[in-house]
Amino acid sequence: MARSNDSPRGLGFWANCFRFFHRYGILILGVSLILAPFILNGLGDLARQAAREDWASAPFWKGLQTFLPNVPLLIQIIIYALYGMAFNIILGYGGVLSLGHCAFFGMGGYAAGLLFRWLQTTEDVPQALVRVYLVAPVEFSMIAAVVVSFGVALLVGFLGMRKTGVYFAMLTLALSQVFYYAAQTFDDFTGGTDGLGGLDNLNIGILGGKRIGVVDVMSTYWFILAVTIVCVFLMWQLLRSPYGRVLNAVRENEERARTCGYDTHRVKLVAFVVSGVFSGVAGALSIIYGESVPIENIHWTNSGQIVIITLFGGAGTFLGPAIGSFIYWYLRQLMSTQFVNWWMGFEYWEAWVGGLFILIVLFLPDGILGTLKRFTVHYIDKRRLAVRGTAPAPETGEFSTE
Repeated sequence: MARSNDSPRGLGFWANCFRFFHRYGILILGVSLILAPFILNGLGDLARQAAREDWASAPFWKGLQTFLPNVPLLIQIIIYALYGMAFNIILGYGGVLSLGHCAFFGMGGYAAGLLFRWLQTTEDVPQALVRVYLVAPVEFSMIAAVVVSFGVALLVGFLGMRKTGVYFAMLTLALSQVFYYAAQTFDDFTGGTDGLGGLDNLNIGILGGKRIGVVDVMSTYWFILAVTIVCVFLMWQLLRSPYGRVLNAVRENEERARTCGYDTHRVKLVAFVVSGVFSGVAGALSIIYGESVPIENIHWTNSGQIVIITLFGGAGTFLGPAIGSFIYWYLRQLMSTQFVNWWMGFEYWEAWVGGLFILIVLFLPDGILGTLKRFTVHYIDKRRLAVRGTAPAPETGEFSTE
């Protein structure tokens, strides 16, 4: 009889499914991204063969290929998934809203691009330094992005953490725009409003000088995926460490955490800097495929964009921003390339995405993954607690971060 009082059978099934995804979602997502290019290329070959041989199913395969994301879109999704997961460290796990993360994303890209431009076009650079750089330009550019984004995040965090709440958010926004107007002002170095272009000779030293960029989409995809996997693993380790538990405690009740002896200011500052560093890595990855640094990367709208992506999937859920990135960019592609053929109103895809964001904020404030967890796992746990009078067993999954 006790078993029948635990939970409705259907809801319990979905709760178990969510628990499984919560534990092994990283592996599922990683395997999916590894297999995706092969599946997409196979479907493309099948569609072309069906068209050549005039199969009856040719329209179906052509339509399916049209609606599926391509590899360049997957690259964009992966980059912004990393960016969103980095931003989620400070928003979802630290409980602090920052509107200045565009500074770290943009400065990471500018650091990588300017290092490349400086060593390639400046005649007074020591040739020994140029030769060392040319051994592995991508690797050195990524290191430059990490160093610069670390410095910028430390500066902005040190100044911004003097305030809390909305004042902190507005202060980070104001500070980030200092870097934006600096990029506009020093256009001899940054390219101004045109951005920094001509970054078309980036080679991977560890692969024997393998060139990546638009010239080789698949090599670029595998490199960006590999870097993202490493970064996600590091973030996962950080959030499941004792420091991650302290960060959650600060988010839930900062005053109580301070009473327990923790320096909450330092805890949040470390989270902000770490979030900024990984955002800078995402910014550096964004210039590799595009071979340019658009000034929009450092504009405040980029910060708003990553807030939307994170809230789509669910702030405070580890894989939420990855889901949000897929939804955001996939909807953008469908509306601007496919749906617009049916009705010209989809040309204004920003309005549709904005409307969807409003609906999610109003009716799904925990985001997609957060809402699924609240209506499955949390509901079942509360029901069991009410029936049995005992607390549910804690999650001990290998890949759980909460």
